[in-house]
Amino acid sequence: MINVKRLMLPKVPPNIIDEVHNSIRDGINRAWEGDRAQYKLDQYSWIPGNSAVQSWCSENICPDIYFGIQVITANLPIHRDIETEVKFNYVIDSGGDLPETSFYTDEHELIESIVLQPHIWHILNVHKFHDVKNVTPGKTRISIVGRITP
Repeated sequence: MINVKRLMLPKVPPNIIDEVHNSIRDGINRAWEGDRAQYKLDQYSWIPGNSAVQSWCSENICPDIYFGIQVITANLPIHRDIETEVKFNYVIDSGGDLPETSFYTDEHELIESIVLQPHIWHILNVHKFHDVKNVTPGKTRISIVGRITP
């Protein structure tokens, strides 16, 4: 399976981007559920998208996926997502000039690295080991994400 692929899906309109920020402001971090990895408590949040975000994503991206908001405030260590095979990912704010997502073998040997460009949908194989590097201190990486579970 590929590790990352660009998808030719519609751009998220400005009013829905505003709703993403409303979701962050009003939501509850659910990243720790099922996995209390320390980095999730310190630098990673997963917040459910509000009804406007859910409706737009359901109508324009995929009706069978629940979408949330991923907020990253610092580099994430090498990890593998639990109970998720792949994720749709739409970066809104990159969190720096060149934050990089890298994929690794089970032995943590580098396979490939990519800078996910903002405002483009990607699908990522998050069942593979991966990390996020080069998040600029004081900046925040914000993405809409949709999880596909096995």
